[in-house]
Amino acid sequence: MDQALVSEELQRKFREDPFAARLGIELISVEPGRARMGLTLNDSHLNFNGFIHGGAVFTLLDQAFAAASNSHNESAVAISMSVQFVNAAKPGDRLTAEARELHRSRRLGLYELTVTDGSGRLICRSEGRVYRIGDPVVKEG
Repeated sequence: MDQALVSEELQRKFREDPFAARLGIELISVEPGRARMGLTLNDSHLNFNGFIHGGAVFTLLDQAFAAASNSHNESAVAISMSVQFVNAAKPGDRLTAEARELHRSRRLGLYELTVTDGSGRLICRSEGRVYRIGDPVVKEG
């Protein structure tokens, strides 16, 4: 992946997202139209039933989606997402979310999203659409 195509300032914005950082989500890589985020699960990600909270997995997925869809330095906001949970994750698992741009027009974008564990087992998959506002995410140069 060629992260050099995405400015350092834009990558820093993705790395320093306050909500994602609070959950422990880390930027692995980003290039135009693609992003990967990681999260090592621990007991703070459990719900009241003792399972990994779906919101933690969804937030990881959403963070990769946000980075991929904003990677062109054009502000984009989610307008729809669907998610299918396939397998359960557990504390200690290292999850990786990957977002891949399938279609991009002047105003809309379509993305394929997956979360896998360290062994490559699918945890969930998703599809998301964005609306492009048109403003730059970061002002460059």
